[in-house]
Parts: sequence; C-alpha cells; structure tokens
Amino acid sequence: MALQNTNFSHQEINELLKKSKRIFFIGIGGISMSSLATYLHFKGAKIYGYDKERTEACQKLEAIAEIKYYSTPDRVRDMDLIVYSLAIDESNFEYKMAKKLKIPTLSRANLLGYIASTYKTSIGIAGTHGKSTTTSILGKIFDYACLSPTVFCGAHMKDFGGALHMGQGSACIFEACEYMNSFHYMIPCELAILNIEYDHPDFFKSFGELKDSFSELSKSPKKVYINADDNASMDIIKRDVISFGIDNEATYQAVIEGNGFLVKYLGKEIAKCEPKFKGKHLVYDFLCAFAVAHQNGISPSVISSAISEFEGVKRRLEYIGKLDTSLPVFEDYAHHPTEIKATLSSLKAMGYKKIFCVFQPHTYSRSFYLYNEFVSSFKEAYELYFLPTFKAREENIFGLDEGSFAKDSGAVLLSCFDELKEKANKTDADVILLLGAGNITNFKKYL
Repeated sequence: MALQNTNFSHQEINELLKKSKRIFFIGIGGISMSSLATYLHFKGAKIYGYDKERTEACQKLEAIAEIKYYSTPDRVRDMDLIVYSLAIDESNFEYKMAKKLKIPTLSRANLLGYIASTYKTSIGIAGTHGKSTTTSILGKIFDYACLSPTVFCGAHMKDFGGALHMGQGSACIFEACEYMNSFHYMIPCELAILNIEYDHPDFFKSFGELKDSFSELSKSPKKVYINADDNASMDIIKRDVISFGIDNEATYQAVIEGNGFLVKYLGKEIAKCEPKFKGKHLVYDFLCAFAVAHQNGISPSVISSAISEFEGVKRRLEYIGKLDTSLPVFEDYAHHPTEIKATLSSLKAMGYKKIFCVFQPHTYSRSFYLYNEFVSSFKEAYELYFLPTFKAREENIFGLDEGSFAKDSGAVLLSCFDELKEKANKTDADVILLLGAGNITNFKKYL
C-alpha cells in the first residue's frame, strides 16, 4: 500500500531535527532525497541511507553518507529520524523496522516544506511541465544578481553542478511537485504555476481533482504567478495574480523575435532575452522566471544577462554524445504527451529533419489513461521505437498490451538496449532522441 505524506507542523519538525544527530533516508538515491540528505549533512547531521540501486546521486553521496544497497535488520536501529520518499510503500523493510522500533518518520515533502519555511523568501515552482527548467533558471538569475539563493531542483542543474545549490542568502527556490498532493506540505511565500494538464492518473482520478489540488495550493501564498495562456491555470484562480504569457494579454508578455524574445511589462518593453535554448514551451519557462525575479527587485538587464548564460539542466534535450557512426544523440526526460511533442518540435527547430526517436513509457497507468494522447504525439518522428515500460512503483494491472501501444503509436517495440543499438547503427536519420523518465538514460554506455 502506498505511503502518505506526514503532516508535522514546522515547529514539530524543528524539534525533531534538534534531537536528530543520525538521520536515515529511505530511497536516498532519488534526486530530491539526495539533495535533502546533503542539506542536512551541511547542517551537522550524520547521514545514512538505503537505496535499491547505486545511482549517480548515491555515488556522490558516499563521500558524506553511509549508504547500503541491501536490507538488514540493524540498518535503522540506532537512528534518530527516518526520512522517506513516496516512491516506497508500507512493505519497505527499513520503513517497517522504523515503525516497529518507534523511530520518528518524516516524509520528503513535509521536510522540504519545513526547510523552505526557514527562509525569508520561499518561492515554489509548480505545474505539470517545466518545473525543473524554471527552478534552475530562476536560481541562476538570483545567483547572477548576487543574492546567493538556496535551490532545490528536480534535476541536475548545469549552472550549479547538481540538484541542490546551498546558498547563503535569504531566498529558497524549490520545485513543488503535485504528485500525492505533496506540494500542499510546502506552502511558499510566492508560487508560480506554469501550466496544469492531466497527469499522475494513479493518484488523481480526474482532471477536475488535479485542478482542485492546484486551486487549494494557490490560496495561501502572498504572490501567485500564472500562465495567462493556460486555460486550466486561469480557471482555478480566484484571487489577484501576476500573469505571464505570449498569446494573451498579461502582466509580463513575451514577443518571440529572431533568436529570442522581447519582454513587455504592463505593455512597455523592458528587455530582450536571447537564451541558448529554443522552443515556445521554453519561452514560458524563461518568462515565468523573469516575472518572479523582476518582482523580487532584480533589474531586467541582470535577468536577461543571466538567461543568455543559462546552461540548462540534465536530461532536458541534452546532447550526450555520438554513436560510432557519428550520429548525434540527445536525451530528454519527457514522459507526457505534451512534453514529447514539445521536445520533438524543439529538435526540429534546431535543424534536424530525420529524428530517430526512442521512447520508454513511464508507468502503466499513465500509458493506459493517456493512451490516445500518446499515440498521436510522435508525428515529428522519422523513425520510432518503444522500449518496455519503466514501471516505477506499479505493476501492469491495467492489461496494457505494450506491443499494441507501440504499433498504434507508429512504433516498433524493442526488447533491450542491444537491439536498439543495432537499429541505431543502421538508420539513415540525422539525429537520435531518447525520451523517458526511467532508465533509458543508461543507453549512454553504448556511446
């Protein structure tokens, strides 16, 4: 059975952390969990953890934490506090032992919410798509303005060399994820909502339920930034907001022009931005970050300079190398139909005409409930292949036929990376694109 977020008050968590010298993280290799573990290490705690895989994050953490990749009865016995991710369930051995030994347990979202609350300015970035990119951009801008923010991102930020940036300033910028209503436990001073589209069907039973969750989140922050071009986002808001957009009138308006875009504030042009990355969906991310930074007193010239130097985040249309045939390979974390279409479109905008596209579906429930949206998402692909589903926390209780799913999408279902490498070596495409949030990234070893 899936675990729920804890609901400790900030005062209760403060008291827990004061008493906790030895903190154990279950699922420590997760991108957010590894950041929290690192943060608490720098705050003086001794860090321990368990993960079923020795991820890249785990390898880095081994310098400051004691991590095991197997379960034993004594792993958590002497711990003062257990932090867990919702990626685990009640059957997890370490979690069951913690409960048996009556060691306090704290969910990732509850802990992140507390940490953010300790900063004078906390800024949460929410939305179905673009959270990591926007969080990273905003962190870059604040840092460029010498404000030294602390940043918790859901991806590796190239400008900071990791998913966590430990700043010395009074601002905390963090990614606020909607899954399991986690963002309800991390209410920021300022909230940006990039967009709202149906996702996480294993938790949200309808689009209306998802929208209600975002609506509830938007009630408390002092400032809310909303995408004026996103109907669902505009529908949920019942308060004053700062808007940003391209197609509709907004507080901050972008006019796409040449290699970048102009920014208008209340109808008056105040900056021109020329980022290294192209695509209309990315303009929204840059524009949102611009709006938040400008509202926090950063000058337009500083913002545009930071945007022009922004290096991006890993697994977001990232060039990762070449095959032996000299074919360039890009990868992207896209695992939702809208993200897939945007990524393919961006690659086309970069000048590639024949895209050899490989997609690894992420969770059976997402494929099942968004089936029709997925099968129409790959029209820009020249050659298309699917890999078996990365099941994450699920089993295939939906009766999803992966062969039919691939065929209906215009793809061929492959069984493994070796088969993929064989196909890639024979293609006449001009680029390879790897799509998915699972272990498709491990194809790097073939480059």
